Amino acid sequence: FMAVVASAVPEVVVTLQSGIKVGISTRGPTAIRLRLHAQWHGSFDSPMVHPVRKDALFKKIDDEHGVGISTGVGSLVVSKHDTIVLRSKSGKLLTESTKLNPEHPILTMTSNHGKLYGRGASPEDANQLTVTHMVHPQVCNRAAYAPYYYSTDGYAALGAANETKSFKFPVVYASNGTHINWHAWVLKGAFELFFMPAATLAEGTQAYYALIGSPVVSPRYAFGFIASRWGWRDKEYIERTVGHFRAGGFPLDAIVIDFEWFTTETDYMFNPQGKNWYTDFGYNARLFPDPQRQLPYYRDQLHVKFGGLRKPRLGNMQLLEQAKAKGWILPQAEPGGRWPPNMAHSYAWHRNLNYSDPQVRKWYGEMIKPYIEDGVEFWWNDEGETDFFTFYWWNIAEKDQLRMMNPSKRFFSLNRAWSPGMARLGATVWTGDIDPTWEDLRGTPGMMLNWVLSGAPYVACDIGGFRGQSEALLLTRWMQLGVFLPTMRVHSMITVTPHWPWLWGEPYANAMRQALELRYRLLPYHYSLAHRMYESVRYLSEKPAFWMRPLAMDFPDDPTAAVMTTIWMDGDILVAPIIRQDHQRDVYLPAGIWYQRETSHISYGPLHIGGRVGVFDIPQFCRAGTVLPVGNVVQFTDALPGGPLEIQVYGGKDGSFELIEDDGLSYGYQSGEVRRTLLMWNDAAKVLKWEVTGNHEVPGPQGFTALYMTLFDKTGIHRSTTATIGKSGSLHVSSIPGQIKFV
Repeated sequence: FMAVVASAVPEVVVTLQSGIKVGISTRGPTAIRLRLHAQWHGSFDSPMVHPVRKDALFKKIDDEHGVGISTGVGSLVVSKHDTIVLRSKSGKLLTESTKLNPEHPILTMTSNHGKLYGRGASPEDANQLTVTHMVHPQVCNRAAYAPYYYSTDGYAALGAANETKSFKFPVVYASNGTHINWHAWVLKGAFELFFMPAATLAEGTQAYYALIGSPVVSPRYAFGFIASRWGWRDKEYIERTVGHFRAGGFPLDAIVIDFEWFTTETDYMFNPQGKNWYTDFGYNARLFPDPQRQLPYYRDQLHVKFGGLRKPRLGNMQLLEQAKAKGWILPQAEPGGRWPPNMAHSYAWHRNLNYSDPQVRKWYGEMIKPYIEDGVEFWWNDEGETDFFTFYWWNIAEKDQLRMMNPSKRFFSLNRAWSPGMARLGATVWTGDIDPTWEDLRGTPGMMLNWVLSGAPYVACDIGGFRGQSEALLLTRWMQLGVFLPTMRVHSMITVTPHWPWLWGEPYANAMRQALELRYRLLPYHYSLAHRMYESVRYLSEKPAFWMRPLAMDFPDDPTAAVMTTIWMDGDILVAPIIRQDHQRDVYLPAGIWYQRETSHISYGPLHIGGRVGVFDIPQFCRAGTVLPVGNVVQFTDALPGGPLEIQVYGGKDGSFELIEDDGLSYGYQSGEVRRTLLMWNDAAKVLKWEVTGNHEVPGPQGFTALYMTLFDKTGIHRSTTATIGKSGSLHVSSIPGQIKFV
C-alpha cells in the first residue's frame, strides 16, 4: 500500500456524546479541516494537499450552539446534537450534516439541490459538468475522478484518506439533490474532509487549488506543438520527419518517442520474473546510436526538444530481483483495458515500483540521471494507474532528480492519469488512449473542462485519436480544436498513418498548417494566461483567473451556458470549434456584445449561431472590450518574438490585459523575475496605453520590443503604425469624418 506522512496540527477537539473525538482546524488560507476517525489517530498529510500559504488563524467557538472554529472564510461547528454546521463568513448556513457517528463510514450533508462540479470525468460523462451518479475517485486509462466537488450551495469539499491500496481511492460520494453522502472505508479508519466556503464556482475552484497547490507555469516550449507517435523507426526517420516539419512550415517544438527509444520490445506479456535481455534504462541503437551528440543537436540546431516515454515498472530480470529483495515492488498490477478498467486483463503483476518509498525514488532518480545529462528534456509517463498516487510519487522522483542536477530548470511531464495536486509539480496530463472517432473528438473539450475543475489545469489529448486509423477531415478538426487546449500534441499507433500534416493531402495539410500557425501566434497570450492562473491561486486574487474554463464560470446564471462542454473560454476568447462531420457550427453566445475574432462582425447575445463553415474555419469570439496580444508566426518558441506584437482591441468597452514575459525555462518567475506590460484600452478616449514594470531584461532575445494596435469596431478594422514598447507609451485613435488616424 501507499502510506502518507503524519503531521501535527493545532486544532479544536470535540468530544461527541458517544465519547469519540473529532478534530477541527484550518489547512492553508482557504480550507477548514475536519478529522473523522473510527479510532483517534494523528492527522496525516495527503499527497493531494500542499497549501499555497500557511494555515489560517482561527478563533475557537464554544457556546450554546456548539464547539468549533471561526476563520476568515467561514465557520465549522459541531452542534450540541453532534451535527456538523458549515457557515459562510457572513454567517449564512451552507450545509449541515446528520448526526455524526465516526464508527459508521457515511457522513451525510444537506443540500438545497446544489449542483456539484469538479468530480473529474471518463468517456461516459465527459459531456456533463455536474454530478449525476455516484463518484468513485480513481485513476485509469481514459478516466480520472477526484474526491472533490464544488457545490452551488456555496462551498467546496475535498475528502482524504490515510492509505490507498489500488487505483481506486477508498472514498466515494453521491448526491440525490437534498443530501450528499460521503462513504469512506480505510484500513485504519482515518478520514478527513476539507471544507472551503465560496460563493461561486470560480471562487470555489480557486480555493481548492490554493489547498492542493498553485499550478506552476510549464516551460515555454510546452505551449507550442508536440509531435508524438509509436513507431519511430530509426535515426534517419527522426531527422527526416523533423525536416519535413521545418521545410513545410509546420511549427514544432518537441517530439515524443514511445518505448522504442530505450528498448526493442514491449513488455506487456512478460511474467513477474521479467527477461534477462530487456533494457529498462538504455537506448535503442537504431534510433539513438549516439545520444550524447544527437540530443543536443536536436535541441540546439533543429530547435526540437525530446521527451521519452517511461513505464512505472521494470522488465529486466536482474533489476527485478534486486527490487524485490528490497521490498520495492507493489503487489498490484496495471489495470487492463481502458474505461472502465478490466481487472481480468490486468498486466505487469509484481513488476511495478512503489514510488511512495523514498529509497525507490532515490534509486530511480539515479537511473534516469544519465538521460538528463544526455539531453532528455521531459518525460512522458504511461501506465502508472497501479495506485491512486503512483503518478504523483513517480513525478516526485523525476522532479527531485532534475532539481539536484539543475535547481533552476522547470520540470515538465505528460501523464496518462493524475491525482489532485500534481499540477504544482509541473506534471501535465493527457486523456488516455482515445479512438479516432467523431465521438471522441466531441468528448475532448468536456474531458478537459471537467479535469480543470477537479485539479488538472494542463490537459492534452492524442490529437487525431490513438487506437486506429484516422481520417483527414477528422484529424484537421482535431488539430483546430487542439489550438485551444493547454497542451497541443498528436499521437498515433505504429500500424497507422502518423498524424504529420503533410501526409493527409490538401486542403487538409494547409488547414492544419494554419491551425499550428494560430497556436504560435497565440503564444504570448497563452503564456500570459498561464502566469495569471498561477498568480491568481498563489496570491488569491480577488478575481480568479483560470486559463481554460467552462462557460459556467463566467455565466453561472445563464442556464444554457452553464451546461455547455463543447464551447469554452480560452482566457477572453470564446471557442466553439467544429466537431461535426457535416461542417455545421453550433455556437452559443451568452448575453453581451461579441465580435467574431479578427473581424468587425458584431453579434448580440444571447444568440445561437448555426450554418455550414469551411474546412479552414475555427469559430472564435471576443467580447467588446477585449484586449488581446497576438504574436507572429514562428516555427518554434525560441524564435520569438519574430517581429512586433499585435495588440488586438475589440471596441465598445474599456478593457485591459497584462502581458507577462520571462526567460521561459527557469523558476525565476516565482521570485518576481518577469516583465509585465499592462495594456489598457480607454474606449471613450480611443486610447491604448501601456506601462512596463518588473525586470526589463529577463525575457532576453525572446522579448517583444515593439507593438502595433489593430482596432476592431463597428466601423471596420483599423491598424496603427508600429511603436517602441520602452517603459510606457500610448496610441491614440483620432477620428475625423471618413478617416481614422493613429497618433
